[in-house]
Amino acid sequence: MHITQQLGDGETNLQTLGKVLWEMGKPDLAEKYFMRFLEQLSSNIPLLGSLYEDLAKLASQNRQYDKSLQWHQKPINFNKTYPSITSLNTNKLIKSIDKFNERKNLPFSSNYFI
Repeated sequence: MHITQQLGDGETNLQTLGKVLWEMGKPDLAEKYFMRFLEQLSSNIPLLGSLYEDLAKLASQNRQYDKSLQWHQKPINFNKTYPSITSLNTNKLIKSIDKFNERKNLPFSSNYFI
């Protein structure tokens, strides 16, 4: 896929560049861009949810399952703190946590975090 198709017509930011690096097989560099973008974001904007989700997926892909679970928890806590921001898909995150727990054979569900 051509780089302009990956980036789309929208604004390019460090998260977008991180995703491109991830697709190119450079997960360590992608994580650095994600973390740098996280440092730049205000704590109450909708982009945080998708960034947390990307960090969780990246950690899971690198078999860092505990770290992945921590990143999956953050949007849920964020959504509790800022319920007016509806762009976060809490149900999708809860399902991701449940799938993670099933893979690790953990005895509790995502309801533990809510």
